[in-house]
Amino acid sequence: MDQNRGQAGSILAAWECTQPSWRADVEREIDLIEEVARVYGLDKFPPRLPAARQGAARLAHYEAESRLRERLIGLGYREIVTIPHVAEDRDALFRPDGVMPARLANPLSEEMNLLRSNGSVSMTNAIEWNLNHGQRNVRLFEIGRHYRFASPEKSGEATVAPVETLFLTLGATGEARSQGLYDSARAFAFADLKGDLDSIGTLAGGLEWEHGGAESLHPAKRGQIRLGENQLGSAGQLARRVADKLKFRQDVFLAELVLGPFYCAYHGVKNARRYDPLPRFPAVERDFSLLLAEGTPFAEIVKAIRSLNIAEVTSVEAADLYRGKNVPAGKYSLMIRVTFQSREATLTDAQVSEFSSKIVAALETSVDAQLRSS
Repeated sequence: MDQNRGQAGSILAAWECTQPSWRADVEREIDLIEEVARVYGLDKFPPRLPAARQGAARLAHYEAESRLRERLIGLGYREIVTIPHVAEDRDALFRPDGVMPARLANPLSEEMNLLRSNGSVSMTNAIEWNLNHGQRNVRLFEIGRHYRFASPEKSGEATVAPVETLFLTLGATGEARSQGLYDSARAFAFADLKGDLDSIGTLAGGLEWEHGGAESLHPAKRGQIRLGENQLGSAGQLARRVADKLKFRQDVFLAELVLGPFYCAYHGVKNARRYDPLPRFPAVERDFSLLLAEGTPFAEIVKAIRSLNIAEVTSVEAADLYRGKNVPAGKYSLMIRVTFQSREATLTDAQVSEFSSKIVAALETSVDAQLRSS
């Protein structure tokens, strides 16, 4: 700082400048400096950056975000970057109840008078643009920030406090699989979106699904996503009333997750990772074809099997789902595949049969499952 600023011999002149009425953007000293540089000619300044006062360092979540981005690209999604300025009526379609949006005092236009309070509004704008330009098969993701005001009750402050949140938004529509030589084309479905989210969830130790979700999503094709004790967001098919307002003529699927807890869990999983030698003894698989009441989630089946604390159970997977002939009304058939493996010895038929009997009994008790006859 020049302590003699404005006095004789000072290297800095004492200027008093008046802001023109038509230049509301010139508010600070740096704005005036920028104007002088522009008039003088930006091309006359040497093309070099000033010397850094401190060394560059990656952000704390750089690695987690890089792994997340790599996984999404591997799943077939393309990354987009959008500006956070949106129209208020569009933002209101996806804004949760009780959220106070951040309005712009000097918006670029009436269609961009708000800072987005969610990521879905920007994603639907991008999908709409692609559909209007003839691109019917779209899979996009965005890592960005949304902006809200927290009420005094939630923030603990005397007045409303601004909140800036890092989020991930996924959007998909069109075909999940194109027409091939041996396979027919298949439309993207909620199961595809759920599978993609479960795939990225493995980076943070696995996601949990619950009933419910954003009001902008289809009531029968949506779910809330949890990671441990943290509520991350929701995913599902766009509700028909919202799709009609946006003039979508094909199903659109959205997911929006808060990334802060996800990144923390990623580092926790990474730090807890340990080398585990490959087992010396073979694994044994057993399939169980079950009749279950409609609405019984697969998570309840896994929970019932894990509650037995059978150390030899290494994995539980859903192998096949069937509704139709020979299945009673109000039920569905699910085949689960359980893998057994011991690190101490080869499992005998008697041991596997004993484990299987315990699993069937637990499923009959906890989820009222019935074992289908072959």
